[in-house]
Parts: sequence; structure tokens; C-alpha cells
Amino acid sequence: MTRYTFTVLEEQRAALHHSLFRDDSEYAALILCGRSLTVDPWSGQPEERFLAHEVIEVDPSAFLERTPISLTWATTPFFNLLKRAEARNFAVAAIHSHPKGPLRFSPADDIADKELFEIAFNRLDSPRPHLALVMDQRGDLVGRAYGPDLKPHALDMIRIIGGRWRFAYPDQENSTVPEFDRQVRAFGKQSTIELGQLRVGIVGCGGMGSAIAMLLVRIGVRRLVLLDPDRVDETNLNRLHGSTRVDANLGRLKVDVVGEAIANIGLPISVLRYPDHVDDKQTRDVVRSCDVLFGCTDDHLGRNFLNRLAHFYLIPVVDMGLLIEPKKAGGYDVFDGRVTVVQPGYPCQVCRGLINPDFMVAEGLQRRDPELYKQHRRAGYVVGAPDPSPVVVTFTTEVAAMAVNEFFQRLNGFRGEAGSVSERVRRFDEVKDFDTLPAGKSRDGCPLCKRRRYDGRGDMERFLDMAP
Repeated sequence: MTRYTFTVLEEQRAALHHSLFRDDSEYAALILCGRSLTVDPWSGQPEERFLAHEVIEVDPSAFLERTPISLTWATTPFFNLLKRAEARNFAVAAIHSHPKGPLRFSPADDIADKELFEIAFNRLDSPRPHLALVMDQRGDLVGRAYGPDLKPHALDMIRIIGGRWRFAYPDQENSTVPEFDRQVRAFGKQSTIELGQLRVGIVGCGGMGSAIAMLLVRIGVRRLVLLDPDRVDETNLNRLHGSTRVDANLGRLKVDVVGEAIANIGLPISVLRYPDHVDDKQTRDVVRSCDVLFGCTDDHLGRNFLNRLAHFYLIPVVDMGLLIEPKKAGGYDVFDGRVTVVQPGYPCQVCRGLINPDFMVAEGLQRRDPELYKQHRRAGYVVGAPDPSPVVVTFTTEVAAMAVNEFFQRLNGFRGEAGSVSERVRRFDEVKDFDTLPAGKSRDGCPLCKRRRYDGRGDMERFLDMAP
């Protein structure tokens, strides 16, 4: 059976709430949704994600009758949007408010939704599923998908992505395991329960990625995927958590070393290992199946891929980096740790200057033809091919902790509702470490974060609208 989920940005949810609760009577709106069709790698279950791409306010003239417990409206706005959706393989969500009622579909909704979608499937002769949603006065959502069989399928998860990340799903009262009692005492029960439901990906299993993995398991994440094509060597032993000299001598895959170290902890977890680059074709299903991704890679091709994925699929990415630049005369020009949250509404990684096109070209050449890359580098033709950067385990681990704490903030708001930040930079070379919060700025014309044409776009023929 297919798993159906829905993802919406907080700003879209707020706009819907403003439109739907203009008075004490029911009101309706429409959402044009991108689609993401995957197979969940943890369960083997097909998943269809509805991704809010555009909110369409319905003109008051379309409503024939509105009361606090019912509404009747002309179907013209719905079918006009269906025609737009058909051309782009999108789906349509019809959402209405329950100003007085509970957060569930009423018997009248059952009849109205079936009639609405029956006409849609008859007229368009398309098997593409669509979505019905209800919002209550608090702004909470419940939804169900309809296919050509007209049987309603309750959504397995609703994600709301903004300053906080909210995840709604059935059976939210499941108890936590005893190992997390001290954490529950600090943050309450709910965020720990959510951690057990989420699918989380770690891209890059080096110093930061291995630390992230150990931390996530110990806070209650139960579905984890590791992506990294690299093998352990002796230079990794000073920072790769879980690694040994034997691993380096054998040149074992980092995903295997970190995966086994996680398993040995003994907490309930299902770990998937992919010895691949995140932008390889074979990883597309697994990264699109994640609810949150941690970017622990220093390659610009991978960072660019995650940058676009966050916007196309509304999957937040917590990206991080460590930059140490010693001065010849002593001291440091730069000694910074960085955590950046990548999601629609924030400046993207390109606009922040964290992705360098020249580096991407060099990395592409290195992957396609390593020998030619070496020749070009020796000849000085490769731009942006520096020697390996300095790395120290205490600082990579601290940056990992910064990232996981931001993850916690997004789930439980321990810093308060205004405590989430899009980027945090920690200066390590001062007598007293301090953080800065760079604002960043979207560049004029950026299609990703300024024009935002790809928010919730989902699947398209040219994946992420990138050159193959």
C-alpha cells in the first residue's frame, strides 16, 4: 500500500489560515502541489509526497453557501487548477476550514470530497491522486489522498517547515524507550517521539558526519541513512568516530565503519549504508525519502545538489563546515565552525558564497577522469584545488553538536519560538568563543531563493532541473 504524505511551508500554512478563517463560516482554498514518488528504502513501501508549490485563494464569488459547519462552492476554480496541474504532472489539494468543528473530516465532507474527485477523474481520465485537507482554528491540518478508486487514504505524515519543523502523524502518543528518560526530563516527551518517527540522512561520514551519526542515535533517531563513497585511511583516525587502525589498514568504507559503530551502541535503529556520492542517480530515492538531511560534505557538487533538493522537495538540510587558516607568523586568519540551515525562505548556499562554480568544475573532472585531473592540476589548469584543509576532532565534534542542537530547536523550541537561526558561525580562536549570526542575502534574479520558482516543484523530467 502506498504511503501518502504532505509537506507545506509555514509561510504557506499561515497564508492559508489567514484566508480560511476570515470569519466564523467555513471557507476553502486550493494548493498546487508538486509530487515526489519514491520507494521508502527502510520499508520497501511506495511513498507519494504532495509538496505545496503554490497557494491559490478562492474568490468569494465562487461560494454558493457558507455556514459555520458547511459550505457549497462552484467547482470552476478547482477544475481550472486541475488543467494547470495536468500539464506539469502536479496534483491539486482542496482545503477547507472547520471554524467550530474538530480536526477531522465530517460525514458531509466524505460525500462532498468523493463527488468532487469523482468528477475530476472522469473528466481528466488521469490516475494521478489528489488531496483533501481540513484546517482547524489552531492551524493544524489533517488530510487524505484520493485516487481513481475514490477510496480515501489518510495521510501518514504532514510536515510543516519553517522556523520550527512540525511533524504530524497517527499514533503520536507512542511511548519512548527507557534509555531516553533523561532527555525526556529536559525536553519533554514529544520531540523524542518525533525523532523515532523521522527518516534522517547524513551526507558525508568523516569527522563531522561520524559525530552527527553518534549523536543522532543517542538522542533517539531510529531511521538513518549514511552516504559517503570514501574509504578510511590513516589520516582519518584523528577525527573519524568509531574508526580503528584495522579499518584504515583494510581501507574499509566509511559508511560501514560508522554503521557498525552505531549498531554496537545497542539502541533501536535501522541504518542504511550507501557508498555513493549524494548526487549519484542511485541515491535519489533514499535522499527524497528523508525528512531531514545533514550535509557533512566539503565537496561543492554535493553541497549544490543538497541546496537544490531542499527547495525542490521541501526537505530541510543542516549544512556545516569548519575552516581553519593558520597564519605563517602565528595565529589564524580564520578559525570558524559554521552551521547553515538550507530551506525555502532563507538565502541559498550559492547566494551565501558557500558553493563555488570553479570548485564544482574541478570536482566533476576529478570524478570523471582522475588521471586527467592530476595532469591539469600539475599544469595549473585546475581552479580551486587546494591542499587538504586542517582539521581537529574537538572542533569538528563541536560543530556537529551545534548542528544537532539546531535540529533540537527546530523540533522542540528550547530556545523559544524566535530561537531558530538560518546560520550560526562560531569563532574558536578568541579567548572566549562567541557566535555570530550572518544574515545572508539572496542575490537579485536567483531562481532558487529570490524568485523561488522551484519551491515544492518535486519530480520533473530533468531531475532538479540540472544538466545530466
